[in-house]
Amino acid sequence: MSSFLFTNEGVVKMITTYKWLDRNFEPILIAILFYVMTTIVTVQVILRFVFNSGFSWAEELARFLFVWLMYFSISYATRNNAHIRITFLVDKLNEKAVKVMAVIVDLLFILFAVVIFISAWKICQSVAEFQDKAVTLNVSMNILYGAGFIGFGLMIIRLVQGLIWKVKNFAGPMDRFANEGGLYTGGNEVAFSPKEQLEDNGGQKS
Repeated sequence: MSSFLFTNEGVVKMITTYKWLDRNFEPILIAILFYVMTTIVTVQVILRFVFNSGFSWAEELARFLFVWLMYFSISYATRNNAHIRITFLVDKLNEKAVKVMAVIVDLLFILFAVVIFISAWKICQSVAEFQDKAVTLNVSMNILYGAGFIGFGLMIIRLVQGLIWKVKNFAGPMDRFANEGGLYTGGNEVAFSPKEQLEDNGGQKS
């Protein structure tokens, strides 16, 4: 097994797997969380309104799943440069100034994410210290607060990836530099999504 990893075929396989995970890590988790949450809520509604019954823990679990789903979605939006932006002032700048501004914004975003990441870690430590538990599930509240810690950790990774990409492609065309939608990095196919149009990336399919 170890000898295979260091062959050309093994290296190519590892790179392909990494690119696929880079593209699909959050979408897979988002889809799983969404389907589980939807199933729990649907069953709970049926039990409550049809059988006048239900699970005491269903609503709390659904809320926890929704919080995790939200943080993974934020991370994925960060990867794809898909957050809402106000470009009124930026649109008045020349291309080089826009690129400089984008790099500065990413640096500030990383700083913000690091501050929140550290704060989330402190909250998790406090919850562990005082052994706070969920009301109906009887599990540590870090099941909930851990979502912020993991979510902002992923966000920092995605921001650093995006910043490295921008620095490497600073002299390139604006669409490649901005990389909106993450079209030039990672695998081509997105799990649980319609097949995307592959875009030409300097003569190669990204």
